[in-house]
Amino acid sequence: MNSLLETSRFLMQATLGYDQALLQQVSTDGISNWLGTQLNAPALANDHYQSSTNSIWQDFRSQCLAKAANDESKLNGDNNNPCLPYKWYFRMAWWQRCIENNNSDILRRRVAQALSEILVLSDNSALELDAVGLGSYYDLLYKHAFGNYKELLFDVSMHPCMGVYLTHMNNRKKEANIHPDENYAREILQLFTIGLFELNPDGSRKQLAGKDIPTYDNDDIKELARVFTGIKAANYEYEWTTPFWDKAALNGTSVSFVDSVSKSYKTVPYVNMVDPMEVDEAFHDRGAKSLLDGYLQLPANVNGAVEIRSAVDKLVEHPNTRVFVAKKLIQQLVTSNPSGAYIQHVANAFGSDGDLKATVEAVLTYPLTNTVAAQRFPSAYSQGAKEVQAQKLKSPSLRLSQILLAFSADNTSKKYWMTAEDTLFSLRHNPLSSPTVFNFYKPDYVPHGALEQLDLVAPEFELHDSATSIAYVNVLYDWLFAGALASVSTEVSRENNIFNIPELDEVKLFDKLDNRLNLNLSAYAARANSPANHDALIEEVGILLTAKSNLPVKPHILNAISTYQTNGEWVMQTIVFMIAASPEFTVMEA
Repeated sequence: MNSLLETSRFLMQATLGYDQALLQQVSTDGISNWLGTQLNAPALANDHYQSSTNSIWQDFRSQCLAKAANDESKLNGDNNNPCLPYKWYFRMAWWQRCIENNNSDILRRRVAQALSEILVLSDNSALELDAVGLGSYYDLLYKHAFGNYKELLFDVSMHPCMGVYLTHMNNRKKEANIHPDENYAREILQLFTIGLFELNPDGSRKQLAGKDIPTYDNDDIKELARVFTGIKAANYEYEWTTPFWDKAALNGTSVSFVDSVSKSYKTVPYVNMVDPMEVDEAFHDRGAKSLLDGYLQLPANVNGAVEIRSAVDKLVEHPNTRVFVAKKLIQQLVTSNPSGAYIQHVANAFGSDGDLKATVEAVLTYPLTNTVAAQRFPSAYSQGAKEVQAQKLKSPSLRLSQILLAFSADNTSKKYWMTAEDTLFSLRHNPLSSPTVFNFYKPDYVPHGALEQLDLVAPEFELHDSATSIAYVNVLYDWLFAGALASVSTEVSRENNIFNIPELDEVKLFDKLDNRLNLNLSAYAARANSPANHDALIEEVGILLTAKSNLPVKPHILNAISTYQTNGEWVMQTIVFMIAASPEFTVMEA
């Protein structure tokens, strides 16, 4: 059995959100028992992000077709194609699965979200045209969350969405005026495996003559780019037959570098964005390759897919990778500034093969008995043999998901199809929507001030500025006092002769009462009618949302509710609002 405070702090790291029932259950059963059950539970077999996204898209597609009186010519891409699986459908599927809150795979979903900010691709690109592909990519992160990093990285490398995003789809070997695309080769080195500089086991940089040692140079990138050549989509796939596209003749046929189809139609949205990419050996560089000072050597005349797997395996086995990925996962789940001992502990669990199950277990169990921070803050306090203190700012989406799940957000239609347009605009964060391959925030970002003087990083603060900090409070106010949670869309545009899908006008969306999300505060509101319960309710919600007791904001809450002490609904709205806006909620401890 674990205390509620300890359990809440742990669940804040290990989940996208949790309610009072789960908090009590894990506290009673014990963190170790819950963690073991979660780590050993298989991925859900028949409820994938791809299938959920496709189901939502097909719902809108049928509505759009009906609105066009089944006249496909209005939708077939000659002038416009509102029936493509645009980015909103993946967002809707992601939030649907989040709010449904199936606790059987809640840890796996949290780790998948963390991996999505390490192995980054984004709908802020041509991928906005294929939400089903985005769902398929996210399924890889979900499937491999407790698996093997080698398998995950190979699947990522061959996924058509990554092929489009980092431009190695349609990559060809060097010929007269053609040079292999170097984009993916650069990023798999810099962002997915070994990083920029050689590292010691504790995450510190190795040095030679007082200078950091680069892990690779431009010649290594050029050499690795030769590995990722001959890669193409599995087959053609397009929504409608048009004057420039014969769906019946082309869909399902193999893509060839030299077929009669223009190069412009060998990428999204004209090709299969779900099945793994394939290698055309005629356009794959089959010469021998050597890079990283001979660490990675590939013989000549090896088939492309085999060579790619060999290169991926060897990069994952590089001693830098275990340290690099370990630190990134720690930063995602627990602390922005882990101690060297913490990094080394997790890196050892990752090992040479990339054991993600062992890695996740190490990331989450180490803080239970050890101090995780690189430096002690004046606000640190002792808990047994370790010290606990503030560790990292929660990302905007994590704050929102925790609130939605803490109070069982629900609607009548049971379609939690959040478009995320409103919160993404105001808070600049949503899964698979980063502005660049470097994610929403750089891992070494440092805001000016005390952290900078202490030589510490605070990545999420790159999103936290004068605009987003105020916007976050406004979002909370709208959610709690205006009954305006993030907008849910279940129908096509209502404008005549406009076939854009889905409906995105927030005013119109909030008119659909069956779809409007509401927080369930009823379990608390009855007690909140009595002022005698207010102290206990503030404590209860405080532990749930912040993993802290006796919050500094408590006297301010009591003052704010003093004029309507017997209105339970208002009391609870105010308690949740003021705690969710407090630094104790927005900043995680460990």
